[in-house]
Amino acid sequence: MGRILARTTNATFTIFLAFLLSYAMLIGLALTSPPTLNWMLDGAEMLEDLVTHTNLPDQYNNWLRIFVGEEQILFLFFALLARIVIAIIGSSFSAAVGGNRS
Repeated sequence: MGRILARTTNATFTIFLAFLLSYAMLIGLALTSPPTLNWMLDGAEMLEDLVTHTNLPDQYNNWLRIFVGEEQILFLFFALLARIVIAIIGSSFSAAVGGNRS
């Protein structure tokens, strides 16, 4: 039972930390390099157009247009990047400390 709770807590903490780190990276990019952020927003807009302008029936395409926006795509990119960074740091820390000895 304790192992299940530990894994659930670890997963929740990782998701929350990725959420905070992705916003920090997004804000940091906006403050340090606005042209790069503009370029990334343009790319997310192109990806949004590619996804939402398909030949799907309106009953499905309307939901895509509601939930797939350029801001969501860009934030998803930063969230995935944050998860990768957390995984690299976490696995490096686990390897340095000694890892799981079960």
